[in-house]
Amino acid sequence: MWENDNEETEVFRCLKCGCSRTDASGFLSCILCGAACGLRSEQCYITDATKTKLLAHAEDLKDFGLTLEEHKSLNKDAKTTIAAIGLGIQIARELQTGGMLRKLILYLHELAISRDEILRLRLTEPEEVDQILNERE
Repeated sequence: MWENDNEETEVFRCLKCGCSRTDASGFLSCILCGAACGLRSEQCYITDATKTKLLAHAEDLKDFGLTLEEHKSLNKDAKTTIAAIGLGIQIARELQTGGMLRKLILYLHELAISRDEILRLRLTEPEEVDQILNERE
């Protein structure tokens, strides 16, 4: 997600709750939950079940400005090689306008993706996700 007027700077968001506010000490940890923050380009740490749901609806999600990218990475330690599939999410810059974010969050909820998993997608601030999910009730 890109924010800033004319500069294209990538925003750090919490890997667990999606908050963009970091601690004052400069360690890039979230002020809400204390978890590490990462760049938008970093993979989303979501469950395999959520990855499967998102990938199954990839075409529908493009209508919301969300593009999914599957990344395969190899991690080695000593004598073990583990292949992992990460899910990178590219978000269109215009996602924040015109209620598209609200529609996307409600659509993800309809897909039975939990609030915590929606937060890990780092779409917006956790308070905004909660407000959208609470309004639907």
